[in-house]
Amino acid sequence: MPHAEQRFRWTWDFESSPEALWPFVSNTERFNRDCGYPPVVVLPSTSQHRRLRAMVMGIAIEWEEHAFEWEQPWRYAVDRFYSSGPVARMIARCELAPRADGGTTLTYELIMTPANLLGRLALPFSIGKQAKAATERVYRRYDEFARQGLQISQLAKKPRLAPGAADRLAVVQRSLGASAGQPAELVGRLVDFLREADDLPAQRMRPYALADAWHADRRDTLKLFLHATRAGVLDFHWDVLCPHCRGAKASATSLGTLDTAVHCDTCHIDFTANFDQSVELTFTPNAAIRPVTRLDYCVGGPQVTPHVVAQQMMQPGERRAFVLAMKPGRYRVRTPGVAELSAFRVEPGKAAAGTLALAATADPAPELSLAPGASLTLVNSSDAPRMAIVEHVEWSDQSTTAAEVTALQLFRDLFAREILRPGGQVSVGSLTVIFTDLKNSTQLYKEIGDAPAFGRVLTHFEVLKAVIAGEGGAIVKTMGDAVMAVFPQPSAGLRALVRAQRYFAQPEDYPLPDGIGKSHEPFPLALKGGLHHGPCIAINQNDRLDYFGTTVNIAARLCALGTGDDLVMSDVVRQDPGVIELMAEHSLLGSGSEIAQLKGFGNEEFEVWRLTAKAEITRSPFWRVGTAESFAPFPKR
Repeated sequence: MPHAEQRFRWTWDFESSPEALWPFVSNTERFNRDCGYPPVVVLPSTSQHRRLRAMVMGIAIEWEEHAFEWEQPWRYAVDRFYSSGPVARMIARCELAPRADGGTTLTYELIMTPANLLGRLALPFSIGKQAKAATERVYRRYDEFARQGLQISQLAKKPRLAPGAADRLAVVQRSLGASAGQPAELVGRLVDFLREADDLPAQRMRPYALADAWHADRRDTLKLFLHATRAGVLDFHWDVLCPHCRGAKASATSLGTLDTAVHCDTCHIDFTANFDQSVELTFTPNAAIRPVTRLDYCVGGPQVTPHVVAQQMMQPGERRAFVLAMKPGRYRVRTPGVAELSAFRVEPGKAAAGTLALAATADPAPELSLAPGASLTLVNSSDAPRMAIVEHVEWSDQSTTAAEVTALQLFRDLFAREILRPGGQVSVGSLTVIFTDLKNSTQLYKEIGDAPAFGRVLTHFEVLKAVIAGEGGAIVKTMGDAVMAVFPQPSAGLRALVRAQRYFAQPEDYPLPDGIGKSHEPFPLALKGGLHHGPCIAINQNDRLDYFGTTVNIAARLCALGTGDDLVMSDVVRQDPGVIELMAEHSLLGSGSEIAQLKGFGNEEFEVWRLTAKAEITRSPFWRVGTAESFAPFPKR
């Protein structure tokens, strides 16, 4: 005979609003750790639900956990069915209700079904007293943190450094500033983080997220992390993210061991990783500095997928209204296992209510536009239960994607052996590819001799590398006198080409910075350049991370059309908003478009644009002052 369920319901009033408390109370991993609950281990499962295990007072307790349900920032709940231990089932619910004075009434409820006599007798004490006291203590501290404007719990214990790590950190801190040229204040931030941050954020350090928290430049922070990895302070990992829940589903310490075919046990999908969205570079402290053990205290919960604003299981025929406590942007409603999606936008001044079906009909309705705080009604018109997931479409801009990192010159310089496995290929999304070539270089060798000409060509490579690195790009390879490079954005590639061509055309006006060869007097060179932007594939080519595809081929053919007095770009580049702004701001002259046939593309016609950089260009912000890895700003004499 089953034991009767026991209910424990506690209500507290807090000064913070539901919106301020939500990041704390919905972060169930930190909540469980802060309450002193044990870590969990994920077990193999043959069902659609996760199977977990935890050790409690030396006793192994296992359970099947159904997916969390929540509506941000008002409530969440989870249902667990136990196969061992004193409890057969537990339902946990947390609700946050706004008060008239701006505070929150928080209600926390646990519904427990004992599995045996021990459970029936122990629950009133272990839950009714101990769990209640721990929950109230933690929630009241969360209220304090929220009133201080924080969004992350500060309850963790101070970490322990490895033996001798303090001395090593002091040495590396000096060397990162002296030899690597990293900003002293930023280096100090990293060292303080390694000394003081708790294990949960240290397990997966995201440079852009930390840069935002430190109010620092993102690119500078990423460069610091790369230098720190080279110095042995950090280790990096390539995390493969699910395209739906965005959780890290696989991790590799090198691109050569990265498996791009991945299964997500949360969303029950198989997917192929790509560099521009699915692969993120993250960091952990090196074990010689601070050992960090990966422990999970909860593998579900709203903060595991913070872009999901609501997740609810809906029964056949059910209608449910949600209050849109969402920032403006584009959202979608999806159901695991169902291909159809419904989208809507949140915009000020739009409708106060709308209705969407979980599955699209033969004639899908136009995309809804709803106001912040509007009511969205979802309808499950199918004959089966379905999970409704309402999520913000945009990917987090705090992800340091593999596509961006591998297109960074510093990364290629410091980690030249970070390549894909032989025969491996990965989509990197869209990149800007540029090709350059020296005009009449053969004639140069004849006019001044092999040795002087070769010296000028080598210096030309040094200048190009510095200019390209200064704009956030990377040289992929050199071919004779030609260079192939990649950039995340077209405007960065255009800036680099204009800067390089300006120098080579008038080297007497733009002296070389320190560190770049000065074995000859300035000598004008004509540099041809071509730019195109589009999808690329990353490959392992001769033990080097290379790119191939139609985008690469078009960029190479555009370079061949150049005269050395112009830059040739595709229509895709010319229409890029950043390029349009750049041309207008700095009086770059275009001769208009022309139709061209490119070698290797048969009779296909391409619209191309020629650009001249003859007009005077101001030094700021176009002539940017470079960092230690980038080119100096070419000051005029």
